[in-house]
Amino acid sequence: MSQIRSINDVKSLFQKLVRSFERRTQYGESQVDWVFDVAVTAWHIVDWYAKEANEDIGTTKQRVKKACPELAVCEQICNGAKHLTLTDPKLSPFDITTGVHQTDDLKGIVMNVTPGDTNVDIVLTPLVMVTDRSGTQWEAIELFRKVIAFWQHELH
Repeated sequence: MSQIRSINDVKSLFQKLVRSFERRTQYGESQVDWVFDVAVTAWHIVDWYAKEANEDIGTTKQRVKKACPELAVCEQICNGAKHLTLTDPKLSPFDITTGVHQTDDLKGIVMNVTPGDTNVDIVLTPLVMVTDRSGTQWEAIELFRKVIAFWQHELH
């Protein structure tokens, strides 16, 4: 793996998002930390994207959240982690202290897959659930897969 020397554009920030997502197993029992780290990067790509496209940030935020509702959940996690109490009516009543929680359930991650090989490593880590401001529940890993797929398509 080559050394990352800088994150200097939106595509390199996207690659950082992918690396953070792929490090899930390294967080072990601290999966809530992983959720915060991935959500913050996923949401802040919006700022970089708007700046590079020379677009109004507010317009860009609304457009990408409409195209990828999962980004709105990342926004809630990101701002909830930063501010604890959200006063922006577009984000409240999301409560970070109850809206993101690690469960006792385990979620498998398939590692070291080789086509045609029947021996596959599966790493189990605690599942994290996110309950957004509207009460919808999301498995964090599935939420982030959708966000990564959105940015992959949007940026390429």
